[in-house]
Amino acid sequence: MPMLARGRVIAGRYGFTPGKIENTISVLMETLSQYSCSATIPVTASALASNRKTARNGSFKNLELAIHGLHHIDYSQLSLEDQLNHLRQARDIFQQLGVQVTGFRSPYLRWNADTLTALKECDFSYDSSQALAWDLAGKFSTDAYIHGLDFYRAQSVNKYPALPGWSDNLIRIPYCLPDDESLVDRLHLSDPGAMAEIWMEMLTNTYQLGELFTLGLHPERIHLCQAALQGVLERARSLSPCVWIARLDEIAAWFLALGKSTIEIYRENGELYHVKINAPAKATILVRSLGVIVDTLPWVHGYHSVMTNNFTLRSNKRPLVGVSPDTPASLERFLRHQGYLVEISPESQAYSYYIDRNSFNPKDERLLLTELDRDDWPVVRLSRWPGAARCALAITGDVDAFTIWDYGKRILVKQ
Repeated sequence: MPMLARGRVIAGRYGFTPGKIENTISVLMETLSQYSCSATIPVTASALASNRKTARNGSFKNLELAIHGLHHIDYSQLSLEDQLNHLRQARDIFQQLGVQVTGFRSPYLRWNADTLTALKECDFSYDSSQALAWDLAGKFSTDAYIHGLDFYRAQSVNKYPALPGWSDNLIRIPYCLPDDESLVDRLHLSDPGAMAEIWMEMLTNTYQLGELFTLGLHPERIHLCQAALQGVLERARSLSPCVWIARLDEIAAWFLALGKSTIEIYRENGELYHVKINAPAKATILVRSLGVIVDTLPWVHGYHSVMTNNFTLRSNKRPLVGVSPDTPASLERFLRHQGYLVEISPESQAYSYYIDRNSFNPKDERLLLTELDRDDWPVVRLSRWPGAARCALAITGDVDAFTIWDYGKRILVKQ
């Protein structure tokens, strides 16, 4: 019977004490430490409150904790008032344990507009609840996996970029599918090689696009998925330009800082421009199809990195993205957070690339990025990720329960 089989699975993952989960978290941390990286672990606050010793005994040392709801329920079914109440109670639990949190992920990846409003009112920095699906399940696909994509309301990476974005002042970081739950429980994979094949391809495609792979691995499945995780981390550490492996709070902080970068550029004489860029310390200045009067190093796709933020270049036009004053502010904001240096101007002929649009929303982002990458137009910009990284990788996995008792309480909690 399905219910009996499910019961055996749950009993295998959780014990009567937190010991099993503490062990799996330890194995996850040991695996990450082999590759000198950390992870983000969203935790359900009520479960943490019932297992305070686990929070205090160093089980989560060097990991970022985020809030995974007060209870593990479908937040898309709650009112704004209820969600505000839940978030405040959850944050109080974490603060009582001395854990400062800046991020959130909805249980079941289920959220609504009120969820985002509540997160903003409670001063969260980021949310990582939007499911983003890579079309890589292929021959492994099942009805259960397809149903899961619908349940999670997953967007397709073919239409939306795997990148942080904005909802007013809340940073939204996508969660990539298939994750470990999809691989094991929906695609029914038990072969580590098959799991690794899918995750490796997700990394390869992310690297080619220069985007973000948020790899989801719940700690209780580390023994099933450890080899696949190690394969991804091994590959990531071998690539050049490098892959930035970071926690979600680090990604949110970088995304925020990059968008505040500024440029001072003025014409010195004829086609000579003097450029000074003010950017985060780990930002990499990139140029393409420009004569730069300073040493540079080859990067990718025709770009070269510049070793100083103060230099002279030769160009017959301003080598930036010019944006019409009538273009929505959301487009300018999007470009700045991708590392593009933008000027608002009505002078379309003055710029290497000029944009004049009446509207812009998230569904236009993928198409715009494709347009910007299509030609080798002259440009000076910043790399999207720190340290000249080509793409970013975040390891993250939710802790819904520490014991069988915690899991059982989920059934008793009303929406």
